Amino acid sequence: MRSTVVRQLVEVHGADPRPESPGRRLLVLDPDEAGAILHSKNFRRTDFVRQLSGSGLLATDGTFWRERRRIVQPSFPVREPEAHLESIEWAMPGFVKRLGRAAVEDRAICLLDEMMRVISRIVYRAVFGVELGPDEDRVSTFQPMMEAVGAVHWSLVAPGGKIDAGAISRLEQTRALADEEIAWILERRRSVDVGVDDALGRLLAAQADGQIDEKGIHDEVRSLVLAATETSANSLVWCLLLLDDHPEIAELIDAELKAGRGDAAIDAAIWETLRLYPPVWANERQAIETTVQGERTWELGDRAVISAYRLHRDPKYWNEPDLFKPERFAASPDGRWQPPHRFSYMPFGAGPHLCIGRNLALLEMRRIIREILSGFRLEFEAPIEIEPILGIVMGPSSPVTVRIRRPGADATA
Repeated sequence: MRSTVVRQLVEVHGADPRPESPGRRLLVLDPDEAGAILHSKNFRRTDFVRQLSGSGLLATDGTFWRERRRIVQPSFPVREPEAHLESIEWAMPGFVKRLGRAAVEDRAICLLDEMMRVISRIVYRAVFGVELGPDEDRVSTFQPMMEAVGAVHWSLVAPGGKIDAGAISRLEQTRALADEEIAWILERRRSVDVGVDDALGRLLAAQADGQIDEKGIHDEVRSLVLAATETSANSLVWCLLLLDDHPEIAELIDAELKAGRGDAAIDAAIWETLRLYPPVWANERQAIETTVQGERTWELGDRAVISAYRLHRDPKYWNEPDLFKPERFAASPDGRWQPPHRFSYMPFGAGPHLCIGRNLALLEMRRIIREILSGFRLEFEAPIEIEPILGIVMGPSSPVTVRIRRPGADATA
């Protein structure tokens, strides 16, 4: 069985990345300190994030961020967790058909590519109001930019790391290609209304009212693609790998599905996957003035590196933290699960910048896993060789090749 330990992060987050001034980068491993920093007005998102993604929701703060969030928030209603269910159900028949075709043809497929395809169809429709065909793969246009962002990020966070000029150059080139896809999305959304309350539609309405310009819309679409596609697709791959490692959990989910008892077991597996492999494995905040926080003094320009990975595996809060144990997330008698500490678990961030699309992400992951487990069986090729690698998100080290089987089918037939 594969170990869940992420060796790169054990090294990177084993000590303060840059303990000396100027520009210190200090680890934050205490959940109380993490919460205080994420809520503090004396810390802001780093300039580096804006250089990567532009001035969208993913990278901004203060009044500017609040005004932009106010525009798109109604399309992500917090108290309506199934607001995007119609777009998810719309994408499922094409997804199932593709898996079924791969099963009939006994053809190996890249699991991550398939997850990216179905997630992108959901996101394009639910968030941008654009419908794609089942076999379309437009989101791959963003892939070179995402890889370049990851390379730049890693060049900074690696021990002794410094900005890689070559990675910056590649980022600029690949961002231009991504902007061509954004222009196509805007053209399609302006010409066809598919009848959903999407974030892009609200941004275009705000543009008509003079609240945002064309560049601002590009920045927001870029941010939403970065935040909504790679994260969910990679999390699905990790969850399916963990279920392959733990057939007893997959059998529990199967029994729950057959009995029609709901999705509690699927949800627990998803939450535990996000604990072990948080897609955003660290959050950074930069001090904008000298600040005393707990027992530490932060100087202007210091960066707090809030390690979600370490917080999620702190043995003070998590028993046997490196083991896959979905039962941790069983609901209490009142039907709710509470983390052992408010800031010991933050797969979607925390504080004012809590991920705007978390309900969509959880709903689509639940629906996709249910569809796979109820109708198919995955045979992974060399799963023991798959390890996490760090980029803009925590992804697999190899393409993750699988063969699709129908339950009860003979692989040698």
